[in-house]
Amino acid sequence: MLGLTGTLSVWTEKKLHERLDLKVVGFYPMGQAISEGVVVDYAITVFKVPLNDTKRGMFSNKARTEKAQFKALSWVINKKMYAGEDTMFLRLSRMRIVQSSEAKRLKTIELLRKHSDERILVFCGVTKIADNLGIPSYHNKVKEKEIFQDFVEGQGKQLAVVKIGNSGVTYRPLNKVIINYFDSNSENLAQKINRCMGMEYDTPDKKAHIYIISTDEKVEQRWLDKALEFFDPNKIKYV
Repeated sequence: MLGLTGTLSVWTEKKLHERLDLKVVGFYPMGQAISEGVVVDYAITVFKVPLNDTKRGMFSNKARTEKAQFKALSWVINKKMYAGEDTMFLRLSRMRIVQSSEAKRLKTIELLRKHSDERILVFCGVTKIADNLGIPSYHNKVKEKEIFQDFVEGQGKQLAVVKIGNSGVTYRPLNKVIINYFDSNSENLAQKINRCMGMEYDTPDKKAHIYIISTDEKVEQRWLDKALEFFDPNKIKYV
């Protein structure tokens, strides 16, 4: 039995060894793949934005800003953790605030307008964000499948997707990706980033530019640090 993958996290490697007795017998690092022309070089820019603290929304029948709701949930999570109680549901609720962040949505729009004449694929966590970026969007609620297929084949400038197109899809041409939402899974993030790192013979000097939008909350920073395990820290810039 031989398993091949371009994204093998430390956790997955450990589980494959424990459960199937499969060990890593060969490793082809990304740096070597770049130098040998298998994939293109890349630059990752992480934009840190504070959660919106002016616009109020309804959270559990309470009118709060996303910043206030995030702080309230974090306080309860910490309290329950010290008491040894389960916090899974509360953590999911806090994660949904990040997924639907108004601050991250506005930053995404800013980047899209800055690069309005370029092809960009945007990965979002929820349809609410994807449908409100001012560009076409595709997800499981959209019936027109040709929207996605046309973009894959090189038609259209910008497209936002939710839980689709992360892997097994080659976009031509594409050298810019915006990641509006991510979790701590390094394999998931690497698959999204790899969408724009394919070699294109008609653009031999191509370089992939990945824009990741994160809040400045410590929780999401920890997710990001873990998710970027495959990538060279020297190629990552924080602004």
